[in-house]
Amino acid sequence: MARKPKSSSATTSSGGRANRTGNRLEEFVEHALRTSGYVEFSGNEALAFENRRALGGKQYIKQLVVGTTIYGSVRRCDFFIINQDGFPYDLVIECKWQQVGGSVDEKYPFLCLNIRKLDIPTVVLLDGGGYNQGAMRWLQEQVGQEPALLAVWTMTEFQKKVNDGFLE
Repeated sequence: MARKPKSSSATTSSGGRANRTGNRLEEFVEHALRTSGYVEFSGNEALAFENRRALGGKQYIKQLVVGTTIYGSVRRCDFFIINQDGFPYDLVIECKWQQVGGSVDEKYPFLCLNIRKLDIPTVVLLDGGGYNQGAMRWLQEQVGQEPALLAVWTMTEFQKKVNDGFLE
């Protein structure tokens, strides 16, 4: 017996919903960058990472390939910040949204090891309320243990830091 296909609006996978809500966190960060005077990099992104010391101004690149993971696969960061005055060693912002319980908590050690491998100052934004509180505490405790991990903030904490001039 043939079934009538469900409309795409009636079925939303949890993965699709997670991508949408995660994208909203990235839109929030992008808005903060723009209001802080950053412009999105326009050029050959494939060469941007290698030539980042030659780039000036306040720029950001979304989903930039920054090398490989600890497993040897391609590593992308959510935001790569170029601002030689404010961040002489660059800055990576990683966005982790978890609205309902799931496997994101198990990915924090992998994230920390990749931050260590890249060795570029990194801020992790963690929000959504669905993550395990113990996992969040563990990740926050890695600040200082992992030299490149500068901070783990919620959206509210990030906005307060931006208001205080963090991105200047």
